[in-house]
This record gives sequence, C-alpha cells and structure tokens, in this order.
Amino acid sequence: MTLSLEEALLSGLPIGVGQLAHCDCCGACLRPNHRVEVLVTIAGTEIDPATTRCLSCARGSINPETERPCLLAQGRVAGTVDGAGHSQLILSSAIVIDRLEPDE
Repeated sequence: MTLSLEEALLSGLPIGVGQLAHCDCCGACLRPNHRVEVLVTIAGTEIDPATTRCLSCARGSINPETERPCLLAQGRVAGTVDGAGHSQLILSSAIVIDRLEPDE
C-alpha cells in the first residue's frame, strides 16, 4: 500500500505533549494505540491539528459548513520523543478520509 503525500505528512503529526492527550469532544484520555480522528487545518505550508476525537466521537466526514481548507484523517496514537528529549504523542498510520479543498 502506498501512502499519499498528505498521509505521509500527517503520520508523525504531534497531537499531544507527554504520554497522554484528550478527546476534544468528550475529554476521554487518549493513550498510545488508541484510534483517533484528527481534523487538520492547512494554511500555506502550515499543517495544524484543529480537533482530535476519540473513536466514539469520530464523525467520519468534515462538517459541510466548514470554510477553511482541511483534511480529516484517522490513525492511531503513538508515543515518541522529540529532538529535545521531550515525550509527545503523534498521529501514526494516518489515512485521509475526507478533505475540503480551498476555493480557487
């Protein structure tokens, strides 16, 4: 299976500091190996997680009223250490399930 450019960029995206994060909807604790859905905004070359949802709160598609260019990805939470030696959680094995292209 070949990853798209977006999926390759999203895999490794930081979604939390330390070894735990929380669902932005219900507040559930997200730890390594939990499945998540992440809404990612795109502004030029900046890719930032806007919302992280647990599997129970996942919506499966971008809200039709969304106006900003973004991608919706599913993946797993993975623990890692950044270049400065700090623990963080990242999105692993990301697949893009929906996208909203910018208006041209």
